[in-house]
Amino acid sequence: MARIEPLNKQSHGNVKIKPSTDVKDIVTQSILPLVVGEFSSAAIEFPICFIKVPESDEFSAVALLGLEKGENLFVRDEKWDAAYMPARYTHKPFGLIKAGEDDQQGFQIAIDMDSELVSEEDGRELFNEDGSESEFLEQQKKAMGSYLEQEQLTKAFIKELQTRELLVAKKISLTVNGRKIDIDGINIIDEEKLNAVSDEDFLDMRKRGMLPAIYTHMISMRQVSGLIKRKTEREVAANA
Repeated sequence: MARIEPLNKQSHGNVKIKPSTDVKDIVTQSILPLVVGEFSSAAIEFPICFIKVPESDEFSAVALLGLEKGENLFVRDEKWDAAYMPARYTHKPFGLIKAGEDDQQGFQIAIDMDSELVSEEDGRELFNEDGSESEFLEQQKKAMGSYLEQEQLTKAFIKELQTRELLVAKKISLTVNGRKIDIDGINIIDEEKLNAVSDEDFLDMRKRGMLPAIYTHMISMRQVSGLIKRKTEREVAANA
């Protein structure tokens, strides 16, 4: 259970952050969130799709990490087994929370005090002896600030896809080692609808910078074959 606290010198002056040595906390996570700025890196490894946020009309972009619920095919012996790690995970144990009830007040950095990376003995210091922020903390804040900007761009991108009715629910049926697996609950960009948009709308999407992310997503769906290969190899090894 996470214990999220707004980060400040008074409460966390002695806190240090240890380097992450494993990813056992996401061994059962079959998706991880993505922002458009990392689509090109993520597409080399994972299918990129869109899922509907529970009790909302909004969608989120995610990397598909497994073919079944509770499965992460990119964790091997509690280590990350891929060339790219979705950026959201690399921020732990930090996060961003609203600075107040008013959205205009922005966000502030927070820390999960129950994270195994938090220590008072070992790791990178968050504050210098004079109370100023350490270079490490400044780097973390800068990275998270950039990520927040990317989140807003991603929301705008997905909103445009919805407005143009380009997202469609997709059920993928696969056979792995003779067993049928259905993947549902995901959404993809409908290629037929994309090809049918008017020249004017297509030009507008190009001007808005949407096309690279759209085509990267579409190409990334070919990585489903990579998931099948990983799952096949894992099951064969388990039964050997």
